[in-house]
Amino acid sequence: MLATTAAARSLLRASRFTTPATVAVRSFASIEPYSDYGKSVFTGRVADEYLKKHGSSGDILKDPSWTQSHSDTVAKAVLDW
Repeated sequence: MLATTAAARSLLRASRFTTPATVAVRSFASIEPYSDYGKSVFTGRVADEYLKKHGSSGDILKDPSWTQSHSDTVAKAVLDW
């Protein structure tokens, strides 16, 4: 509860300035612009091609520990990609 009426007035005054005059309605985006999402991923044959240039193969990406043991190699290959 507010201690004084001055505090109540101050709160009302502040809320009047922060409330938007119009409210925008958001809708869901269509899927069509995202139909190509994920087609250009660095895996499989694509990754193998670039990793071979750096002395490795795409098989290292199958083991999640590559982030600790081969991260520099993968980073260089991704930059070339």
